[in-house]
Amino acid sequence: MKYNISAREELSRTEKRYRLAKWLTFTVLLVFFYVLMRSGVFGAWQPVMLIPLCAAVSMYESELPSCVFALFCGYMTDIACGYIFGFSAVWLMTVCVLSSLLVRNLIRVNLINFCIIAAAAVLTEFSMDYLFNIVIWNVPKGDVILTVSVIPTAIATLVSSPAVFLLVKLVESRLGRDNVSIVYYDGGSGEEQGDEE
Repeated sequence: MKYNISAREELSRTEKRYRLAKWLTFTVLLVFFYVLMRSGVFGAWQPVMLIPLCAAVSMYESELPSCVFALFCGYMTDIACGYIFGFSAVWLMTVCVLSSLLVRNLIRVNLINFCIIAAAAVLTEFSMDYLFNIVIWNVPKGDVILTVSVIPTAIATLVSSPAVFLLVKLVESRLGRDNVSIVYYDGGSGEEQGDEE
C-alpha cells in the first residue's frame, strides 16, 4: 500500500489570495476562541475550543500547515490554561499531523470522523494534563480536581467540537482551493482566468 505525503505545489495569484484570506480567518478564530477561553464565561464547564479548532483545520490541510497551526493553538492553550509553555503544543502537533495523514490516506472528511479525531485530541490533551500536572506532582486532592475541573472541561470541549467543525467547514467551502478552482478556471480548457491582472 502506497501512502501519500503532500508535495509542494505552485499556486496562482488568486489561489494565494484565497489561501491568505483563509489563514487570516483561521487566525481570527484562534484569537476569538482564546479570548473566549480566557473570559471564563462558562465556569468549570469552560470548553478549550482551540483543541477542536486545530483538529478541524488539520483535516483540511496538509501535514506542515496543520502542524504549524497546532503549534500556535497549543501555545495559546498553554497560556490560557496556565500550563508549561509548549506542553499542549507537543500533543496537539502529534494528533494534527496524524489527522492530516489519516485524511490524506485512509478516511474522508466528515463530521463522524472529525468527532473521533477531536475525541482523540481531547483525550490525549486532558489525560496528559492530569498525568503530568497532577499525578506526577502528587497534587493534594487530585481526584477532586479531576471530577470538578478536568472532566467537565473535557466534556464541554467534546460537546462544542461539532460547532467548531461546521465553522471550519464553512470557511473551507468559501475560501478553499476546490472552490477557487471551480470559480477561476475555465470549465473545459483548464486555462486560468484570474491571473491576467
